[in-house]
Amino acid sequence: MGGTITVDLNYLGRPGIISVYAAAAGDGSFVLLDSGPASTIEALERGLDEARFSLGGLRAVLLTHIHLDHAAAAGTLSRRTGCEVWAHPDGVAHLADPGARLLPSALRLYGSQLETLFGTMEAVPADRLHAVEHGAALSFDELQVVGWHTPGHARHHVAWQVGDEIATGDVAGVRMAGSNHVLPPMPPPDIDLAAWHASLDLLRGLAPRRLLLTHFGGFDDVGRHLDELEQRLQRWAAIAEEVVRDGGDVPSLGVRLAALDDLEMTAAGVPDAQRALYFKLCPMVENSTGLYRSIMRRS
Repeated sequence: MGGTITVDLNYLGRPGIISVYAAAAGDGSFVLLDSGPASTIEALERGLDEARFSLGGLRAVLLTHIHLDHAAAAGTLSRRTGCEVWAHPDGVAHLADPGARLLPSALRLYGSQLETLFGTMEAVPADRLHAVEHGAALSFDELQVVGWHTPGHARHHVAWQVGDEIATGDVAGVRMAGSNHVLPPMPPPDIDLAAWHASLDLLRGLAPRRLLLTHFGGFDDVGRHLDELEQRLQRWAAIAEEVVRDGGDVPSLGVRLAALDDLEMTAAGVPDAQRALYFKLCPMVENSTGLYRSIMRRS
């Protein structure tokens, strides 16, 4: 079995929102690129069964970052299967003890909906939790995966290269299947525009054939995709700098970004159903908060 397999987690009962990727390691074993939320483990098992993988063959979970839609199932999967979990050095402490800072922060954001949205996040056992250094190659029998530190969306972000494919988490943006429109998800607190541009340069330099997005699916138009994302980052940053310079606030920035994105979605022919998914996955209230904070910190 060559290449990666896309597993749709049918998040909240809807397809096309969150995917993870399985890569065969030989003799029925495999690794997962991201785990998804703990609330989607049953959907993950069904998707793996359809791809002829058994959860018992899981060797490792390689996390792009520790946000709950990407990582909340990792501890449960490790405890159930004995698999290793690999993440950025700045993320491992949160995975070892999510109750210390990660979950309280998420609870402030999501309130009573936290468990419904992401399930119960368990700690990853310490003896199975590892930090990946920048550019390090991990070997799992016949499979080799390289971890590249790619901050910008989050300081604890890793893009995982499997052959000529790269699982990009959120650093390569959000894009719905069948659409050319690419949005940068910008939740607080770690947005770093300079680091994000450097990460996009790194991805270009690796010259992948395919980008594997968590939200959602694989895309072969790598150069066009990364260029559109970078240009949108630049336009949004210019607006944010103007808002900050004029003494504006986060809500006023959100209004400006939403109006621009509405025009650009219309120009790109994004249908209404897909617009709703974009707004769900990349809400302007989060984007404006994260971007405003980034610009203020840089200023």
